[in-house]
Amino acid sequence: MHSTISPELSFKSIDRELDLDNWSLEHDKAHIKVYSKKNASDSGVVGFKTITEHAVPISIVFDLLKDVCGAMNQINAMFLSGETFENWPTESDQAGSVVRTSFKMPFPMANREFVHGLHSYQKNETTFIVAYTPIEESNLPVQPNFVRCPMYVSGQRIMILKSGLVRVEHLMIYRLGGAIGSYVQDNWLKKSHVGAYIKEWENLGGEIFPPKISTIDPQQLKKIAHHTLSCSSTWQTAGKPKYGTVKVGSLSYLPQAVFRLDLEVDAPLEQVVHVLADESLKYLPEWNSEYMNGEFLETMEETQDRSAWLIRVRYKTPFFLANREYVYYFSREWINKDEVLILYCSIDHESTPPDQFVRALLYPSIHRCLRLKDGRTKIEHVLATDLKGKLGALQNSFLKGSLTKAQCSDMEKQCRMFSAV
Repeated sequence: MHSTISPELSFKSIDRELDLDNWSLEHDKAHIKVYSKKNASDSGVVGFKTITEHAVPISIVFDLLKDVCGAMNQINAMFLSGETFENWPTESDQAGSVVRTSFKMPFPMANREFVHGLHSYQKNETTFIVAYTPIEESNLPVQPNFVRCPMYVSGQRIMILKSGLVRVEHLMIYRLGGAIGSYVQDNWLKKSHVGAYIKEWENLGGEIFPPKISTIDPQQLKKIAHHTLSCSSTWQTAGKPKYGTVKVGSLSYLPQAVFRLDLEVDAPLEQVVHVLADESLKYLPEWNSEYMNGEFLETMEETQDRSAWLIRVRYKTPFFLANREYVYYFSREWINKDEVLILYCSIDHESTPPDQFVRALLYPSIHRCLRLKDGRTKIEHVLATDLKGKLGALQNSFLKGSLTKAQCSDMEKQCRMFSAV
């Protein structure tokens, strides 16, 4: 194996190329962005940069992506196989190696393989890099009926943002080779490349969320909560609630619409927290008509100022659709005597939903409860959910109006409930 570029230079090249401002935006959705650039890294072909953000600990993302064979097997539908051929230790990564990844191409194209170095390291407290170092000469024969793609420095930069979210920036530059020249690759096949990256990095989100309960980071969730509350304050109002306001918007890591509810109730802060957190399953059916049943599976933490639980809740849906089940981490924390933060986040649980149920997801969701000077309580609530199954595909279209009405109804019932408690 021979490379004219060292893995250390690959790390620097990835940083430098991703930070250049001459990328053209090809696809822009709330949860994924794809950019392209002609002659990326002086390659003579169009390169691609994909950016996604994720509400999970950075270790989950880094541990997956630094194993390129394992990662591609999980997130790339065209992946055929991955092999490690020899060690390539460096000062930054003693576990570095030379790998070959193989991919199935659509007919009539021959399948493609890549041979490159694989190295990763932690640049600083907030940034990790995974590098694919090109190998110009190799004694490894090309597989029968495959074309080996000439590759340029590629990989990922993974960063913890101030918001608590984790950003993944993916850089990929290569030539398809064989009978496919640069003109065909850069023009006829450009749209296919963009579509493949969209699907691949959507799949990444599905692989790393929900996280296991052992990886939940309460401090990260708190940062995400404050960031979400700040972003959602500017969203557009929707619906016609009798009390409070409903806003609908999007988050950088979720394709589904997200709801924010703001409500002031005639009840002291302590009572509101008791109802929404400490005895939530007792009171939930009083304001949510879809609630079926729920249980506290485990107490994770119990102190005077903070408690955390593992909870399972089930909701009914129209008779012709599967019902929904959620299993999530749930915490209540007194920030000070006038503010309480209640957080929800789905976790990867070993149980399976019963028949006629679908396991839906709660992305980091929040209740912030604030004591007002007149003794009332303000509730700021952001709900980020993926209903999954057939309902999940309709959340941003057919169901959006119905979901908005449901949020309005929930607030009205909460107002009556707190007045009566």
